[in-house]
Amino acid sequence: MTSKLPIFVIDDEEPVRAALGKLLRVVGIPSEMFESAEAFLDSYTDGRDGCLLVDLRMPGMSGLDLIEELQLRGIRLPAIVMTGHADEASLERMETLQPIGFLEKPFTLADLKDRLSQWMQA
Repeated sequence: MTSKLPIFVIDDEEPVRAALGKLLRVVGIPSEMFESAEAFLDSYTDGRDGCLLVDLRMPGMSGLDLIEELQLRGIRLPAIVMTGHADEASLERMETLQPIGFLEKPFTLADLKDRLSQWMQA
């Protein structure tokens, strides 16, 4: 499994970002790491392709807030949402925003590869 398009990993926990970066390198997918949704927005250049791998709950803007903000700006990046704590309201909001995947932490490399395959085949 390889891709020339990057995965934009957005998670407020540095160990999670580091582990995901390592996993993505192993499967041949370039990645860019961001400690917050705001940091991603500050660095994003219109027209860049890739896929978001974003934490649901973060200080400041949440992962779902980020997806919604991108959609409001007309940016349609596919997104995989990660969380260790999904509640009913978040799940309902995800249905509205329609990310391409959802991963419950902790997840395995196989789980991640399954979601990334969905993105690559879309």
